[in-house]
Amino acid sequence: MASDISTEHRIVEVAGRKTQVTIGGDGPPLLYLHSAGGETEWTLPHEKLAESHRVYVPACPGFALSEGLDEIEDMQDLVWHYVDLLDVLELERVPVVGFSLGGWLALELSVLRPERIERMALTAAAGLYLSEAPMGEIFIDDLDELRELVYYDPQDVTVKLSMPTSLEDSRILNWIRAREATARIGWNPYLHNPRLKGHLHRIACPTLLIWGRHDRLIPLAHGEYYAEKIAGARLEVLEECGHMVPFEKADAWAGLVREFVTAS
Repeated sequence: MASDISTEHRIVEVAGRKTQVTIGGDGPPLLYLHSAGGETEWTLPHEKLAESHRVYVPACPGFALSEGLDEIEDMQDLVWHYVDLLDVLELERVPVVGFSLGGWLALELSVLRPERIERMALTAAAGLYLSEAPMGEIFIDDLDELRELVYYDPQDVTVKLSMPTSLEDSRILNWIRAREATARIGWNPYLHNPRLKGHLHRIACPTLLIWGRHDRLIPLAHGEYYAEKIAGARLEVLEECGHMVPFEKADAWAGLVREFVTAS
């Protein structure tokens, strides 16, 4: 997308793995952890956050140009990769924004290395299994069905910014790679860590949770559970919104995030 904010694309080496990092904006640093959709190139949510921050958008191993997927067996391996990445980027302690898969990653990082996270804003975070509110099936091939699953309005104008719209779309190969990389850590158990529930009480950093009222992929009940179990967590619910909150409600979402991460 066209942008007035200057951005740079880096390839950095993390424990011998080449990792793609997109950086844009001025101001204090902010780490953005992307979803399974792989919004690793500069796009709408990053643009909004960069109005007040210098936003770092690393691509997980297997996404975009990042290497090292063969060395990632589970979410804990991915967390340690990001600990090393923070060292390479010289981000000692940083606010974190995590969306969906990235929200799960942020949660696990806050448990294993709490000193690295100043505060975290989680949007529609994966990571839980709730029998009364199971997650939808993200590993589907039909793009129309996928839009129905993740968007409140599948005709939303931001669809074309967040995902391929046809098999002829130039982004389709990156989308396929993103699915393969997500399956590596989220196939079985499906997009959750059975042990995470037992660690949520350890999370001490200020935590904001943002959910779409009509999220059909990761139901609102997951956000309510996190809000109950994470000390001091605050849950904000956006109406007429599905799973793709940073795109569907970009202004409202970014306003909540920016206000939260700049709070003293």
